[in-house]
Amino acid sequence: MPSIRVKVLFFGRLRELTGLAEDVGELPDGATLTHVFERYAERYPKLAGFRNSMVVSRNQEFAAWDTRIAAGDEIAFLPPVSGG
Repeated sequence: MPSIRVKVLFFGRLRELTGLAEDVGELPDGATLTHVFERYAERYPKLAGFRNSMVVSRNQEFAAWDTRIAAGDEIAFLPPVSGG
């Protein structure tokens, strides 16, 4: 099965958890943003706890978790926004 490469960015607390600001991920063609996240959650188990509160973007636009990715996409995982 052909694979695609995407750039993956981590911000804030998520960057601290993974130790990564940026990475290149290789995933099967047809993968979704959920697949990208699960790939990193396997490597960094603490990341999984943030799944329901984080936001994901594809090519600098907020996207649904079931959005399919394409070669060259830039995926960003953003931590929950705290404030008041």
